[in-house]
Amino acid sequence: MKYAISSISITNYRQYLGTQVLDFTFDKTKNVSLILGKNGAGKSNLLNAITWCLYGIEIHKSKDHHDISGMPVINTSALKKLKVNESITAEVTIHLKTDSGPWIIKRTLEGGKSGLGDLYFDDASKLSVVHPVYGQDKIDHGDDTQILINNLLPEALKNFFFIDGEQLREFFKVSTPENISKAIDIVSQLELVYKASDHLSKVETNLRKSVKNSTPQLERVQRNIELTEKKIEELKTTIKTIEKQKEKDHEEIAKVREFLKTHNSTQIASLEKERQSLETDIRKLNEQLRKKEYQRNSYLIEIAPFIYLKKEIEQTYGIIEEKVEKGELPPRIREIFIKELLEKGRCICGNDLVGESRKALEEYSKKVSLSELSEISIVGKTTIEDIFSSIKEFPAKIDAINEEIEDFKDQLEKKERRLEHISEEVKEYDVADVRRYEERREELNRLIAKNEQVLILQNSDLTILNTTLKDLKDEYERELSKNKKNDSLKERLTLVQSSLKVLANTEKIIKTKIRYQVEKSLNENFKTLIRKKTAFSSITIDENYDVKVHHIDGYNVINDLSAGEYLILGLSFMSALMTISGFQAPVIIDTPLGKIDDEHREYITTELPRFLAGTQLILLVTPTEYDHNVQANLSKYLINENFYRISENKEQTESTVGRYDGN
Repeated sequence: MKYAISSISITNYRQYLGTQVLDFTFDKTKNVSLILGKNGAGKSNLLNAITWCLYGIEIHKSKDHHDISGMPVINTSALKKLKVNESITAEVTIHLKTDSGPWIIKRTLEGGKSGLGDLYFDDASKLSVVHPVYGQDKIDHGDDTQILINNLLPEALKNFFFIDGEQLREFFKVSTPENISKAIDIVSQLELVYKASDHLSKVETNLRKSVKNSTPQLERVQRNIELTEKKIEELKTTIKTIEKQKEKDHEEIAKVREFLKTHNSTQIASLEKERQSLETDIRKLNEQLRKKEYQRNSYLIEIAPFIYLKKEIEQTYGIIEEKVEKGELPPRIREIFIKELLEKGRCICGNDLVGESRKALEEYSKKVSLSELSEISIVGKTTIEDIFSSIKEFPAKIDAINEEIEDFKDQLEKKERRLEHISEEVKEYDVADVRRYEERREELNRLIAKNEQVLILQNSDLTILNTTLKDLKDEYERELSKNKKNDSLKERLTLVQSSLKVLANTEKIIKTKIRYQVEKSLNENFKTLIRKKTAFSSITIDENYDVKVHHIDGYNVINDLSAGEYLILGLSFMSALMTISGFQAPVIIDTPLGKIDDEHREYITTELPRFLAGTQLILLVTPTEYDHNVQANLSKYLINENFYRISENKEQTESTVGRYDGN
């Protein structure tokens, strides 16, 4: 079902004291709405208000109720004014325009002051939805009401439509294959398949336990199966924990890099920029080195048999040469070549074959009749000549390849040595936070490298355990077959196991298909939105969910994009997931234009509204982002009534929202 937001009403929520109302007019061509506000004025909390109303989750937070260690959901100024035994409610109401008619979604949270003067808050917020059913409005309350909203847009997909611009810019800077896989997994909507697999796995376990009068061998195998399954689950949990930690470390190291790169000391900023440039060069050199080493190894595998048989090949070549000189082997002329010349009627020199020249060639063709053995001899002679030539070229060719490899290694050594020097220079800088950040960067790099090695070992162990489990299950079936009383049980086990295989295969097919669709859509979106259309050849997502951005010169530049290019890559990826999900909801982006260059800012504001034509696009921007060029670009897509501004009180503790009049 397609829908757009027609209005948002916010009462005593976060810094919004009293009631604030934003009305939106939706037009398919003028699809942009703007909310202008300074950093900290409440833009992010407007986005929070929308996700809190729909899902009970603030997109920048983790809970739907008061966190005693932080700011409450209910406006603090309103709480201060409460007398004992008085209560107050925070409320967000969203009016939607849908294909089936208007909806109203309201979420409230009550709090108050007790008789002793202590503040209290409800344990959970309350949700109510008014929606049309067969032409009549129906109101629903309670937990089951959330299902109605998930039918509009599942909670799992909310981050693809309600977007934090800062997180989007950082997504591909720190993103891991696990993050990409998870996003594609969410959009694949395989939850039903996973639930069915879990249920069938439990049925399989219970069926084995139901075996009566088991033999000692069967009991032993059953115990081993249960033990192996337990080890597999424990190992999966450990792997998931390490992957999450690795993801956090990548995110933190990106923040460290950004801190050093933008430090107010030009020396530190310069060193960090040089380091990042060196890291890019090192990645490219390592890639070139791997390719060159692969080329050398492939060449050695190909040439090795001939080198080993060099003496015999030389002898064979000598014999062939001798027979050619004696005329025992005919020259390499094919009858078919002469026939082709006659059919074409033209000599290879370009002259027409007519008169005496044609007659002479026709006479010659009658004399030329090569036997099959002669043909084989000619081919063999040529092949031996090629091999002999390759053997002679071997020393020079392998030396040239090795020389290139050594050159790459020398370059790598110099750049890695310079990296070490940069780290020492940064740590010697006489500012405590710089030294702390640099030491933390080194520590994070060590932790990431260590965890990557641990994951390799644990994934290897997981593969071995899965193989062991399969062998045990096969053994269990063999033992089960020895007693005819178990025939019925065996049939049921076979059916369950076959069903599990079908589900696993279904999951693999669907995820592979979705991955290809995302990759295709990602490429199309990126080429539409990116300014440098000829600089990038393609973007790929491999079977391990590793994303590569291929430069026209052949390099993978995923780690070398500008802030604007990262934003466009993120937008392209999110748009691909939105399209494939099949859900049609508004797209809301918080701070989409921060920290990017003017060219990309202008290009995004020119192309994005057109790219999302027909979709309601709400942008929450700062005054810095909303410069004259952005204003001019968005004016063609913006209805004036859809332009709002957030204002703060003198103490900057409360905010109000009103239509923007240009002042």
